Amino acid sequence: MRFRIQEPMLTRQRSVEVNINNCSDPFVQLIDLPSSPPNLQDLVNQAWKGFKKQSPILVEEGVGGTYFMPGEDSHFVGVFKPCDEEAYNINNPKGLLPTGDSSRKGYKEGILTGEASIRECAAYVLDHEGFSGVPATDLVLCHHPSFCSSEDSKKQIDKIVCTSGTTPSHTQFKLGSFQEFKTSVGCVEDINPFQFPVDEVHKIAALDIRIFNMDRHEGNILYNEETDDKTGNSIYSLIPIDHGYSLPNSLSAEAYFCWHHWPQAKQKMSPRTKAYIASLDAEKDIALLTEKFPGSFRPEHFDVLRLTTLLLKKGAAADATFFELANLLCRRAVGQPSALEDIVERAKSLHRLVPPTGHSFFEIYERLLDEHFFEKAIAEIEYI
Repeated sequence: MRFRIQEPMLTRQRSVEVNINNCSDPFVQLIDLPSSPPNLQDLVNQAWKGFKKQSPILVEEGVGGTYFMPGEDSHFVGVFKPCDEEAYNINNPKGLLPTGDSSRKGYKEGILTGEASIRECAAYVLDHEGFSGVPATDLVLCHHPSFCSSEDSKKQIDKIVCTSGTTPSHTQFKLGSFQEFKTSVGCVEDINPFQFPVDEVHKIAALDIRIFNMDRHEGNILYNEETDDKTGNSIYSLIPIDHGYSLPNSLSAEAYFCWHHWPQAKQKMSPRTKAYIASLDAEKDIALLTEKFPGSFRPEHFDVLRLTTLLLKKGAAADATFFELANLLCRRAVGQPSALEDIVERAKSLHRLVPPTGHSFFEIYERLLDEHFFEKAIAEIEYI
């Protein structure tokens, strides 16, 4: 059967072919097969087969609908987050239903209701060569009777319709993110984080700074532990998850990084980390996101990505630490602008000068960042 997707977040209408005989049959299908992660199709197929033996399991943690997807052998293979079950959306299973302005405002500033699932996918797209270890993630169309479906949702105009055959009124199709399930020992809130390798912390810090993560708490980093055969010491690796609250529309949103004050954040970046950061290109990534998720991001979201990418690149080139970059990006107190917001406002003021400076806003912003890191370097030399 063929389904037509007309979600507001997707300005380009999409059509998905699903191999089922009846619209009531449970299924899960990737939306963009050509551009999906290579290993994700197999995991989605396993989840589909798993529907025959076990229902998806709603996770208690979090503010939105998150489901562990079992495979045919009952082991979890994926994590599904439907757009319509996000906080303040009509099918939210945690009691965070739309009331007044909350129906569009969303759970975090700068991201509207229904926009978080796309960001789960975007974080994977932006994690080039798997540098930060974001699990494979992409959009899927899914249906299973265990998913949350309220009476009010039936009053909505259909946004996902079956174009071959009749769609039963009780069927609730879901569009959302499907992420590879990663086995782990636990999350970092269960252990002293000071023992994690510097590079493992830095790989996540580089991602968080760039995507302006507003939800990097200890529960959103998984860890694994192995034993070194020669020394007997523990070797830890980290897995970043839950990126729905990132890429907001303004720097005034509240960035939060649990690693901000860890000792690893005050260590210098390795040559490998610096080389990776130097290779980043905001304009190319904006083109990638625009092509893969048409209409899902507004221009102001991309402006934030430009600002944070340039901050990351300039900071790495100036030998700044992630602690220093986080200090610039995070607000110093509730309602008080961050240091980076001050730099951006100064750049806007200079750009408005008459006669005009002849430089674009981002050129001025770049010069002010150079100025900031130069002054910091001079201050350190004078201190020594």
